[in-house]
Amino acid sequence: MIILKNLAWSNCFSYGSNNELDLSQATLTQLVGTNGVGKSSIPLILEEVLFNKNSKNVKKADIANRYVNSGYDISLSFSIDNDDYSISVSRRNALKCKLIKNGEDISSHTATNTYKTLNEALGVDFKTFTQLVYQNTNASLQFLTATDTNRKKFLIDLLKLDEYVRYFEIFKEAVRTESTLVARLESKIDTIEKWLTDNKLTDTSLLPKMDLPFYSEEDEKTLRSLLIEHENISDKNQKISQNNYWKTQLESIKLDPIEGEIKDYDDLQSQLGKWQAESSKRIFQGTDEKVCPTCLQEVDTQLIEEIRTKQEAEVEVAKSNVSKIYSEIEKIKEHNRKIQKGKNKQKEWEEIYRSIDSTLPEELVSEKDLSDKISTLKERISESRAKLEEVVEENNRRERHNTKIGIIEEQTEQFEKELEEVSGQLFDREDKLQILDLLKKAFSTNGLLAYKIESMVKNLEEMTNHYLAEFSDGRFSLNFVIQSDKLNVEVSDNGNIIDITALSSGELARVNIATLVAIRRLMSSISSSRINVLFLDEVNQALDEQGKEKVVEVLLKEDDLNTYLVSHGWTHPLLQKVEIIKENNISCLNIQ
Repeated sequence: MIILKNLAWSNCFSYGSNNELDLSQATLTQLVGTNGVGKSSIPLILEEVLFNKNSKNVKKADIANRYVNSGYDISLSFSIDNDDYSISVSRRNALKCKLIKNGEDISSHTATNTYKTLNEALGVDFKTFTQLVYQNTNASLQFLTATDTNRKKFLIDLLKLDEYVRYFEIFKEAVRTESTLVARLESKIDTIEKWLTDNKLTDTSLLPKMDLPFYSEEDEKTLRSLLIEHENISDKNQKISQNNYWKTQLESIKLDPIEGEIKDYDDLQSQLGKWQAESSKRIFQGTDEKVCPTCLQEVDTQLIEEIRTKQEAEVEVAKSNVSKIYSEIEKIKEHNRKIQKGKNKQKEWEEIYRSIDSTLPEELVSEKDLSDKISTLKERISESRAKLEEVVEENNRRERHNTKIGIIEEQTEQFEKELEEVSGQLFDREDKLQILDLLKKAFSTNGLLAYKIESMVKNLEEMTNHYLAEFSDGRFSLNFVIQSDKLNVEVSDNGNIIDITALSSGELARVNIATLVAIRRLMSSISSSRINVLFLDEVNQALDEQGKEKVVEVLLKEDDLNTYLVSHGWTHPLLQKVEIIKENNISCLNIQ
């Protein structure tokens, strides 16, 4: 059991500093205050300190009293079975959290991990805690006046039967997935069977290939050559004509044998220059002077005459040699001219000879003969091609026939094997689908969930009537009727079945409170954890004094439960009262 003991807080919601409330006493306490003072905030503070969140989803920044603006602090001492705990929370810029167990700090480095440790120790989830600690008449009224669907949803949420719904959705999705797979397998089987039917072979014999007829590629080469020749026939005939002309020119050239080579007469030219120089020397004529002007000796006239005679003879010899050399040079030049003339004729002959194409015929090509050859060759080639193509096409057809038979036989073998495998898979999937469908139905609203609800409803009915009998002195009773999978509510007034809308506000309040307390007790019985605190918010507002007294009387009988009756102003003189006062936007507790 969870025993909540002392709750202390500062600057939370509308409250100021240093607020403290003892939750450990098994008693009935009145929590009184006007609207907006913070009566309903106390359960939210409990939720924040134990779970780091609240059922109204108020943001952390909005929890602190905005008129104080200094952050907030919450602490709570409690026990779980034989272990004592305390949790303290402080928030300024960041949230700080400290958890103590039996005097030992078991906090983690982060608030998130600390709360993880705390929640594991509590053993109760946030939703269940909220429903066990805080109740108002709206909850029971929603259940009593709701539609069948919403009433079932209320019980599912209240009794934590959403696991059944989750399992139903899981199995529903599994059935859908499995149904899709089964449909695919069935479609695949249909496809395979249709293919096997449509492609069943009646004749599996293979056709041999035919031998190819003779076909000469030389004809193709010859044809290409003739076509080129035909295309260039004009050029060829022109070349033949030119060739024949050169042959005629060549025949007109008569070549004499060339004897000797061109001679060089450079030496003769050198000698000629020498003798020409000798022949042009001035002959000494003597002098009238008796004395040589150079040596101043007397000149010998006889000697002078001898010198002159000798010089004249030498000049004549030189002139004779010059004449001889000139004659020799002319002979050489004439010889060279004959040799050069012969070489020029030979060169001319050689040029003409090189111009002659010996491969060309002398007769011009006949275009008609050439065209006839081309036509004959084309016809022969065309006939050969046709025969070859016919045989090739037939062989291709036979090859396609043989290939088709091979493919069909191979594919048939594969499909027959696959059909066997897929049929086995379909059997397994259908078996699995049948099981999943049973599970889906089991966890549907008409299956285990309906059974569970029916069982819980009977317990709720018994508990509700226990309290309703005390609240109404046995006048009213409540029946939950399950009929055709529908959950209906019947109110009995001294044995007479009436519609719940026919009740007065006070009568309806008694039914609501009885249902409310019964719901809380039922939740405590099915919960793994029991909690000693209950806040009942405005549950007695529509009751008269006698009805309010009855509520107090019944609640005082609840063992191990510290109940807080939240109201605007009604008080019971014998009950402890906690008044909430608000001044200057700051609320505080006034415990009386």
